[in-house]
Amino acid sequence: MLNKEMLAFDLGTYCTKVVLGKARKSQIVVKDAFVFPTPMGTVEDGQIINLPSLKEEILKKLDEKDIYTNKAVFTLASTKVITRELILPYVSEKKMAAMVPYELPKHLPITVDNYVIKHLTLDVFTEEKSKKSRVLVIALPKVIVRKYLDLCTELEIEPIALTVHGIGAAGFFRQKSLISGQMETVALIDLGHSGINCNIISEGKLIFNRIISTVGMKVSLDKLAKMNIDFSSTHYDKSLKEMVAKWLEEIKMVFRFYYSLENNKKIDQIMLIGGASNIPNITSSFEEKLDTPTIILRDNIRINYKGNDEGFSLNQYFNAVSALSLN
Repeated sequence: MLNKEMLAFDLGTYCTKVVLGKARKSQIVVKDAFVFPTPMGTVEDGQIINLPSLKEEILKKLDEKDIYTNKAVFTLASTKVITRELILPYVSEKKMAAMVPYELPKHLPITVDNYVIKHLTLDVFTEEKSKKSRVLVIALPKVIVRKYLDLCTELEIEPIALTVHGIGAAGFFRQKSLISGQMETVALIDLGHSGINCNIISEGKLIFNRIISTVGMKVSLDKLAKMNIDFSSTHYDKSLKEMVAKWLEEIKMVFRFYYSLENNKKIDQIMLIGGASNIPNITSSFEEKLDTPTIILRDNIRINYKGNDEGFSLNQYFNAVSALSLN
């Protein structure tokens, strides 16, 4: 682990979250964290559209905060990122990295040369006397990657890592049940603008992932409230409830599929992150519909916040904070 402080950027269409911190042993120490509105038209669906304007705004905010560091990690969410689970013959991780780009076109009509392709091994099992791996494949368009590299060049910052939301999350969840003493299985659900990312984590490992790109906020809560000058609070509340109900139906289907993989699959707790996790009473809605204890992620034993902002909300910054663990 590197001990030098670095920046973690989470560039969103509506807002940009920035975290200054470092990985130290098993801890992430956060020195500062702030958010600012992303300049309109600079970032769309995780892709940088207007680099000069974005660069200018980032430099302005860093100058206001007196932050000067030359290393950064980036995390993003985009419907253009392809994720697929594949069942492949068990081989070493090095051989798997070479195998995945050849196997992916058999399942998707894509040109692999246009993507940066990585994988995570979710499970190893035996089927019909053959050892196999269940791997999560992440394919990120090179056109998106190039823009982030160009941004780093313009900011004179060394890029340490570029990842997608959820990939660095698993290692933060190794808690045991206070009742049984057994390791708990956690569903970390990121309620984002472009979609909902469902990560199921057990013993500090990501064991299941689904991205529901058909639902999400699609618009900020503030903009939703201002869509119509006559938009009453009653109408607003009704629209929110209908939206959350749609999310829950989709998430329930994801859970059903996860449970169907093996009879002993379980989810002990749901943790919510993302902008929409601030919707009033959302945990109650999740518990009622999914029959599972639900909390908003406010703190974590591995994350030590040393900043001065008393309003620091981990549920808003978790994707950026967890990206610091990947350096």
